[in-house]
Amino acid sequence: MDDEVVAWLTEHAMPVDPDGLSSWRPSLADVRVLGIGAAAHGARELLEVGRRLVQYAVEDLGARVVVLGASESGATAVDAAVRGSGVPGDAVRALGGWEYDTHEVVNLVSWLRDHNELLAPSEQVRVLGADAVRGAASVRSLATFCHATAPDLLPDVRDSLAELLDHEPSVRTLKPRVRDDVVGLHERMIAEEARLVAESTPEGYAEALHHAEILSRIAEVACAPTGREPRDGEPEEPLTSGNQPVLRARFAAEAVERAARDRSGTPAVVFWGHDDQVRVGDPGTAGRHLRAAFGQAYYAVGGLFGEGGASAVKIRPLNATRPRPTTHKLRRLDGTVEDDLRTVLGDGGERLVDLRAARDADGAVSEWTWTPALTRRLGLQLDSADRRTRTPIVPAAEFDAFTHVARVQPAWIR
Repeated sequence: MDDEVVAWLTEHAMPVDPDGLSSWRPSLADVRVLGIGAAAHGARELLEVGRRLVQYAVEDLGARVVVLGASESGATAVDAAVRGSGVPGDAVRALGGWEYDTHEVVNLVSWLRDHNELLAPSEQVRVLGADAVRGAASVRSLATFCHATAPDLLPDVRDSLAELLDHEPSVRTLKPRVRDDVVGLHERMIAEEARLVAESTPEGYAEALHHAEILSRIAEVACAPTGREPRDGEPEEPLTSGNQPVLRARFAAEAVERAARDRSGTPAVVFWGHDDQVRVGDPGTAGRHLRAAFGQAYYAVGGLFGEGGASAVKIRPLNATRPRPTTHKLRRLDGTVEDDLRTVLGDGGERLVDLRAARDADGAVSEWTWTPALTRRLGLQLDSADRRTRTPIVPAAEFDAFTHVARVQPAWIR
C-alpha cells in the first residue's frame, strides 16, 4: 500500500465510539438513508458495530425509522415490541431467520423499546422489515381477520396462503397460481373496503390490508424464476427485472423509500442488513436501487473483518444442510482490503473509514478508493471454499465507508 494511503488511514480512520462518530457526523449532513452492512451474518463484533451505528443514528442524528434487511412480515411484531406491545425476544424470533435471532439484535430491540418509552407516539422510532420473504406472521394475521370478518374470501386462497406459511427463500419456486391468488385477494379487499370496514373496524381493516399487501410482494418473489446457473465455460446470464434476486432487491429498496417518505432527519432512515443488501452493486442489491432513487443522499457502510469465527449453516454433501448454524473458523486472507486495513490500523478496536472523504483527497489516496481490490463476504450457508473466497470490489463504487474489525467471534444465537 502506498505510503500516502497509509498516512491518510492512520490519521483519518475513526474509532467507533462517541468521539470518533462525532467527527463522522459532517459526512452525513445531507444523507437521507444510511445503509449499514456486515460481511458476515453470524459474526458478533460486526453485529455489535452495526448496533452502535444504529443507536448513534437514532440518538444523535435523529433517525426515526430502522429498516432491517429481514422479513417485512415478521418485522411487524418487532415494531409492536419497540412501541411497548410484546416481548423483544419473541418479536425477534418472529423474523424467522437465525441470522437475526441473536442476543445482539434482541439487545438493539430492547434499547429501542427503552428509547421510545418516554416519547410521544408520533416521535417514537419505528422498526420495519425490507425483505419480501417468510410471510408466516402475515398469513396468520390475514387469515384470522378474514375468518372473523369475511369468511367468503378464504376458500379461493386457502391453499395458496398455506403454501406461503412455511415457505423459505431460495428453497423452491412456487407456482404462479399462488401469486395470482394472493394478489387477487389484496385487490378484492381494496374493492370491498366499505363492507370489510363495516364488518370490523377501520384499524382492523387497515392492518389486514397491510398484511395482504406484504403477502402480495412475498408471493411475487416466491413465484419468480431464480435464473439458471451457468454451466462450465458459459458466460453468466445477466439478471433481469423478473428474476427473484432483482425482485427481492427492488422490493427491499421500495420498503426503505416508503419509510423515508415525509420523514425528516439526516438520516431519516437507517437500513441495517448484510453487505450484499446495502452495497451499490448489481441489480440484485437493494443499494443499487437506493442509489438510483436517492443519489448521494444514500450512504452505504460496509462491515469488514479480518479473522476469527462466525456462525453459518454448513453445506453438506448431496445439498443437505443442517437446520441450525455451526461455527466456522476463518483465517486471515492476505491480498484483501481488510488485510490492508489491519496492517495499517492494527488489532486494537473497531475503526470507520470514510471513503467519501478519501476519494476527495489528493493523488494516491483517491486512487486507492477506485482501484479494484478483493474482499471476503460470507452468506447464510458456507462450505470450505467459501471461507477462502475473495470477492472482487471497487471500494468507492460499492460503499461510502467501511467499518473494520480485526477479529470476530460467532454471534450469540439464541
